[in-house]
Amino acid sequence: MLSVVLFNTFRAALLLMVVGAVLWAVLKKIDPADRWGIRASMQLQARAAADWLRRAAMWVHARTLGRATRRWVRWSTRTAVRHLAWARRGFGQDEAWLFPRSHAVWSAVSSWYSSRPLAVIAYVVKAGVFLLITVNIGVIIAHLVTGTADLWEESERTAAPWWAPGGITGEPPATGAGSQRLNPLAILLAGLRRVGTAIADKASPYVSALTDPLGRPAEAIIGALGLVLTVMVLMALRLAWAALWHQPQSAKQVRGPYYVAPSPRFALFRSLLSLRVGANRRNRPVVALVNCLARVGAARNCHRWSQLNRIPLTAPRVHLADAEEVVWSAWRTRHTAIRGVLKAKHKEHAAEVVGALRAMEIRQDTEADRGQVFEKMAGMLAKIAERYAQGRTLALLDPEDLREGSKAINREWVRLVILGVAVVGSAVGASTLGASDAVIAQVVGIVSLIMVGLLYGSRLAPTDLMDVVRGQSRK
Repeated sequence: MLSVVLFNTFRAALLLMVVGAVLWAVLKKIDPADRWGIRASMQLQARAAADWLRRAAMWVHARTLGRATRRWVRWSTRTAVRHLAWARRGFGQDEAWLFPRSHAVWSAVSSWYSSRPLAVIAYVVKAGVFLLITVNIGVIIAHLVTGTADLWEESERTAAPWWAPGGITGEPPATGAGSQRLNPLAILLAGLRRVGTAIADKASPYVSALTDPLGRPAEAIIGALGLVLTVMVLMALRLAWAALWHQPQSAKQVRGPYYVAPSPRFALFRSLLSLRVGANRRNRPVVALVNCLARVGAARNCHRWSQLNRIPLTAPRVHLADAEEVVWSAWRTRHTAIRGVLKAKHKEHAAEVVGALRAMEIRQDTEADRGQVFEKMAGMLAKIAERYAQGRTLALLDPEDLREGSKAINREWVRLVILGVAVVGSAVGASTLGASDAVIAQVVGIVSLIMVGLLYGSRLAPTDLMDVVRGQSRK
């Protein structure tokens, strides 16, 4: 019943809008100066109707979606407070200076809990898509290779379009059966091949003359000038494209409070590759660091108990692999856009911080007083969590904290390249040998499992493969 009422109301409102627009256009032609005052009256009535609709929408939102949103925000806030209280529980009375309270850390944890529902849905959908692609990667590559070869052969038999050298004007005749239409991709590829062939035929004498400038000086000069002009044209096209693509903004948008940082190159593609999305991906590192702090607090309590009971063989140990993972990708997950000239500084600082964390982890096995090591480790992790939440990714630690450790080296890209080359090479090799699609899929799956086992061993979980793609270390 309610749906019928809403539909009829929407239909009546739409009809009134159409009639009002037509009447407005007619009155604007008949009475341009609005001497009769009809258009002014219509404007007042339209504003009153819009204000009524806005208040009605706010009333409905406050009693439906708004109530659920408020409850969810209150739940996420309480859960964040309980999570931080649980993490501080191991520090006891020393939590004020070992794990100080920070509004930035609390906000990040609360936002992470608030974004969990949508993040879980997006995680499941993306994981399903990636799993489907991974299972059928052999079939996909086989179809791509076969389709590319067929398209190349078809372009050899297809007439070039009018804009290519030697192309025909008008509709190109279809080859074979008269009812079959030509493939537009084959026509485009045929034209590009004609253009490439024409350019190669024209430029080959002058390019070859560059290897013998003394014997063929005139042609060598023409070839050098042609290369210079080609580079200049490409640079001019790049500047023209940037000028056309860039939309001018007002000074208020650039310097005002509503200025939005530009998105990095291929930002949408990278967000699709990441299994986690939005605020969940940005705030998850803070939650990971808080969990590391909770483990440090528990290890500190266990160490005190072992000293009190004189049982040195139960000395605990804390691994900081999760904290290293956060630091390696802190600049990428915390910020939306980092200029190329600053990426090197962020990577260098991340390597220094990871080196300091590894040096602190090693001190657990060298220092006599492990309790003091846990206290320094807690202070270091708390500092990293707070500064990451504040966006200070170039100052995660102070210079005096970085003196003890040396820079770490992230070699994950080498392993990832080896894995990609092995998987793609196995698919291409099986396709070249004439294997069926089912066999190719099995070969790719087996090779992927073997290479992941050899390169990463037990350090890589199946759900963490995309974290490696984002550049996080598992060393």
